[in-house]
Amino acid sequence: MTALRRILITMMALWVFASASGQNPATTTLPVGSATIAEMKGDVSFHSATGDVLPAQRGTELAAESKIDTGKGSVLLSLQDGSQVLVKSNSHVVLKAPAQDKGFWLELLLGKINAQIQKRLGNEPSFRMGTPTAVITVRGTKFSVEVNKKQKTSVDVYEGLVEVSGLRGGQLSAPVLLRPGFSTGVDQDRDPEPPHGMEHRDMNDNRSNPGFGGMGRGGERGDDGQEKKPGSQPPNNPGSPEHDHEDN
Repeated sequence: MTALRRILITMMALWVFASASGQNPATTTLPVGSATIAEMKGDVSFHSATGDVLPAQRGTELAAESKIDTGKGSVLLSLQDGSQVLVKSNSHVVLKAPAQDKGFWLELLLGKINAQIQKRLGNEPSFRMGTPTAVITVRGTKFSVEVNKKQKTSVDVYEGLVEVSGLRGGQLSAPVLLRPGFSTGVDQDRDPEPPHGMEHRDMNDNRSNPGFGGMGRGGERGDDGQEKKPGSQPPNNPGSPEHDHEDN
């Protein structure tokens, strides 16, 4: 009886331990400023802050100061705070630690991103990102940012409010506030342009799918300056992981 009792006590202890572990599962929390590769299409490369090549595959964790370069490809990033950023083709992005330096979560040095940022509540700090000519600040919204080869920054807003400041001699200019359906542009050492309507966007499409499928699809212009109709883009565009998110 003594041996049997010991066996029963041991089994009960193991059961209690297993139950407690199930109620408080271990969770892995990403460091602030890091991101995870959620989806990827085409030619994309990733490098650490020290220049090491990082695995270009879904689920790879990218620390702050990681560099993302897209050729004929694009990548969907899940940030530590739950926000999502779609890096379009021919873009260069650097992840940042918001507690350091300028308070940026990322920098877009060239190309285009679509962003869906988690809402900030109460005293939570705003989401800030930088470009060579502007600083963009939001508290939860959907917007796109593009930097061309002349380093002009263009910002389109699809939901919420976005504050855009220019950089003049390293100092922030007076900001402009963009509401849904409005855009601005910022040239080197200039104040942001006054907000103007997104003339070449299909806002109905963006409302129905503002995350990554609808942004920038309707009303885009080709290299010849002619407006492209929705659906004119080849269906197998290698730089469009967003088609995987059209039902989101």
